[in-house]
Amino acid sequence: MKYLPALFVLCLFSCNSAGFEADDRQIIAKDLIVKQIPRARSFDIVAFKQDTVSNFSDTTYKKSLHYTLDFVYRDSANTLKSQRGVVIFAPGENTVLSTLIQDR
Repeated sequence: MKYLPALFVLCLFSCNSAGFEADDRQIIAKDLIVKQIPRARSFDIVAFKQDTVSNFSDTTYKKSLHYTLDFVYRDSANTLKSQRGVVIFAPGENTVLSTLIQDR
């Protein structure tokens, strides 16, 4: 009986929910975009959007997850850049299907 509270706390913190998976995908998307920008400084995400894509070009996956991050950063010449990163994930997974960075 005295171990019941400890067991409850252990079970509570060992559960993985869909909210954590969404947070993981957002972090993965940000990390992928930062890695593609050479010598980025002062990287800030100014907008974030998550959508479900039903017409992705890869027919293996239906209803892929589409993450769009609008961000600003300073390049190696200290110029402020404003761009948009798009990362597409397989549904229900953390598998990245596509990554694209474009000007806003």
